[in-house]
Amino acid sequence: MDTGSAKRGLRNQINLQRPHSSSGLLEQLRNLTQQTFATNIASYSPLANEPDLTSFNDWATTNLNLYYPRMIGDQMEFALGPLEAGNYEILEPIGPAVNSADLDLILVPALAVDLLGNRLGKGKGFYDRWLEANVDSKIYAVIFDSEVLDLVPHEAHDKKVNGIVTPTRVITI
Repeated sequence: MDTGSAKRGLRNQINLQRPHSSSGLLEQLRNLTQQTFATNIASYSPLANEPDLTSFNDWATTNLNLYYPRMIGDQMEFALGPLEAGNYEILEPIGPAVNSADLDLILVPALAVDLLGNRLGKGKGFYDRWLEANVDSKIYAVIFDSEVLDLVPHEAHDKKVNGIVTPTRVITI
């Protein structure tokens, strides 16, 4: 089976099993923020079947500088809120964009991650393209515990993450 087919099959399998409880995720994300001394954080507004970052995003908005992704064509940038409906049923910020060099911590959505840092995204490549040009920040994928796998199918263009955050733990790679 080729890598593309393996990715599609794994995406389908994981999507059928989602969502799970996000209980504990706020605590894990706050701990990660403190451990990395992050003050400028890129996060995202979760979809219904993704781990729920809402409590963390609310906390970070009050205590730190929180940026959200917005799509511009096939590219992505991070900017300050407030948020409004954008592309792909995702809430996007309408404020000014941030220079990627100013971000301390980037939280990325994923469907699965292995312990080598290979991340399975949704297949559109927005994060991989953005991360390819913005590699200096710590990058952590936010997933459910059952989505930490031994091996995730990957290709040369797939950008690895530095760690994983689940509702029960933080794994640094």
